[in-house]
Amino acid sequence: MTKTDNLKFRVEAADDDVVVTLDGTRLMVKYCRTDTGLKLFHVRGDDRAPIHDMHFLARAWQLANTKAKELGWISPSPPTPMAA
Repeated sequence: MTKTDNLKFRVEAADDDVVVTLDGTRLMVKYCRTDTGLKLFHVRGDDRAPIHDMHFLARAWQLANTKAKELGWISPSPPTPMAA
């Protein structure tokens, strides 16, 4: 089990932004939509959070990209071809 399994992340999209927060903390990251995908716009840390900022940012990036794909902002990665 990873440290993020029992934490509640919130992912919200509005206009051309995706915001990811962690419930019960001040952790927040905002990504802006660009022609080539998402771009990091703003980060807010929290020294009292149950996970390190780096772990939050890694999980937030995954969640934000999933949301952007759901919204059609970025195309899903093509499947990797199987070796013959």
